[in-house]
Amino acid sequence: MTVRAVCWDWNGTLLDDVARCLRVMNRMLADFGRPGIVDTGAYRALFRFPLERFYADAGIGPGEYRAAVDRYLGLLEADVSDVPLHPGARETIEALRSRGVSQVLASATQGPLLEAQLRPHRLAPEFDAILSITDPHRASKRDVITTWLRATGYDGDVLLIGDTNHDHEIAVELGTRFVHFEGGHQALPPDVDAVRIGSLAELETVLDG
Repeated sequence: MTVRAVCWDWNGTLLDDVARCLRVMNRMLADFGRPGIVDTGAYRALFRFPLERFYADAGIGPGEYRAAVDRYLGLLEADVSDVPLHPGARETIEALRSRGVSQVLASATQGPLLEAQLRPHRLAPEFDAILSITDPHRASKRDVITTWLRATGYDGDVLLIGDTNHDHEIAVELGTRFVHFEGGHQALPPDVDAVRIGSLAELETVLDG
């Protein structure tokens, strides 16, 4: 597989934050009088975009959605627990750089929170661009990736690496290649046609194949 650029997802793909997000989600659900999600397996089975559907399946009604998102983000920002990168994340980024592949980071997270999550890992200089959202209630990075693609002209020579149905949908819509990382936030349904990797170290094998 020959690519000129890799567009990385952040949460769940490079950052191993499923446990933290589940913990914060359950705190938010408790605040709204809802039962928590029992474990990471149940969380991965439930999680998906648009987030309204995920929240609805977790017991948050449409009229509560915006308040629930705001509460979740507030709790997330206040959570100062250490969150590691996935094994092999840094090494894979370095390996791609040695191949001369351009790398960008795209996240459905607002800029200030994304910067705070990146800071402990000192990864920001590794990316040619860092793309984030501005509206937390419309958590889609489709627009910022589209704008970046138009500006660079990479088009189909891009590989998007992510852990959700939203990442796959963006890749299909924009005509980029896609690899699903199975250690993140969502268990992609088995009928979805996608290359899947269980560890980031496998990415180089995919590229060589």
